[in-house]
Amino acid sequence: MLNYFSSYLVLVSIYSIMTLGLNLQWGVTGLMNFGIGAFYMLGAYTSAILTGVPSEEHPGGFGLAMIIGMV
Repeated sequence: MLNYFSSYLVLVSIYSIMTLGLNLQWGVTGLMNFGIGAFYMLGAYTSAILTGVPSEEHPGGFGLAMIIGMV
């Protein structure tokens, strides 16, 4: 139960920081910036490639530890 709560808390924190950054740029200043979403997408894709299971069907799949994917 504690493991689930801590992982949920980490995800909520990440999404909250991303939302505050987007709200600061789009909500307060009125500037549309797709860079925040693009950097978030790039980080998620890189993490998935580094920590994925090795396979012949798709690129990546280096099977590294999750902590390396988070860095």
